[in-house]
Amino acid sequence: MHNDPIMRGAKGVLFFFLRFLAASVILYLIYTWAGIYYMRVVAYGAKPLLAIFGHRLVMDRALAITEEISLNPLIFLSLVIAVSNVALPIKLRAAITGVLILTAANSITVFLSFLSFYRGSERLWSGTEFFNLTINFFLPLLLWFLLLPVRSMIFQPRREAA
Repeated sequence: MHNDPIMRGAKGVLFFFLRFLAASVILYLIYTWAGIYYMRVVAYGAKPLLAIFGHRLVMDRALAITEEISLNPLIFLSLVIAVSNVALPIKLRAAITGVLILTAANSITVFLSFLSFYRGSERLWSGTEFFNLTINFFLPLLLWFLLLPVRSMIFQPRREAA
């Protein structure tokens, strides 16, 4: 029974899920304490983009927007932490790269939200909402899949028990 590949696979998935859940809870607790700093970084990232278009950033409004969109790095980091059998330097490189990409995407969302407001564009707002949904739900998974060797772990050929 211990060498059954299906049972090993099920245990692997279960332990991955438990590690993911534990990492998510811990990161969320940290976020409740320190998340405002990340939200400010995201908001300030939109400031130069708005300046290019002659608009200003209203920090209170920007923080209200970032509060809704800034949990995607936590999901991504939880996925990175949950993966086992990957060397720490690879995980760290993936974590840093992914968080930088997600932070830039979040700043672009804030920029687009303000731009759609300043221009009064419902079409731009709709596009911003679609972009926001994409970066919140799809991008963390895509980055996890691309930046870590999870492809090789998922698509490994099954070894028959000897």
